Amino acid sequence: MKKILVLLFTLLVVHSIGQVVTEETKRKFTFGMDVFSDLWQSVPDSLDPGTLNPGINVFGTYNYIFGKSNVSFSPGLGLGVHNLFNHSFLYYSEDTTYFQPIPDSIDYKKTKLVVSYLDIPLEIRYKSKSDFRLAVGFKFGFLLRAHTKFKGNDYINDNSGVVVYKLSKLSFLEKNRYGFTARIGYKWLNLWGYYQLSTLFQKEYGPEMFPISVGLTIIPF
Repeated sequence: MKKILVLLFTLLVVHSIGQVVTEETKRKFTFGMDVFSDLWQSVPDSLDPGTLNPGINVFGTYNYIFGKSNVSFSPGLGLGVHNLFNHSFLYYSEDTTYFQPIPDSIDYKKTKLVVSYLDIPLEIRYKSKSDFRLAVGFKFGFLLRAHTKFKGNDYINDNSGVVVYKLSKLSFLEKNRYGFTARIGYKWLNLWGYYQLSTLFQKEYGPEMFPISVGLTIIPF
């Protein structure tokens, strides 16, 4: 409930900001937020991902408009956060990464893997006079941070107290990501998708899994 209220408050703030921005600024710059869920592909059977894996991107771009047309080339910067909910522990050996199901003897509320990226989106956009929007693009990302989080019984000290364990030194993650993006919509609300071509882990050092992201884009201006 708290996260929903924070999101609604954020949407209200960005919408209010968009009302006071000049038309010339709106023409040259685009700022927005993608709210999505990941559909993870090629996951191992031991992972058992959650049905919903929410994430968020925030981005800003500069629009190079082609003459007097409605088409622009828009490079920019963004920050993306992905959550992979699952029912496993993440383990490492000297040369591989693997997931192992949590034993039935351990009572827990949630486990997840979180990865954050600094992104460089590049898009070709069309925006009509009536504010119909269409965009296709490609983005590169640089891994900023990754960690796992477990909330449940204290299995390390073998007691029933609820604890939160975080592991932030993760090995064999790809340092870069890249993939195709697409967006279509009207005015401030758009459908958005991202098909990642790169894998989460380095090839031959972990599962060759990758996300397909589907969600909504909110563009105040």
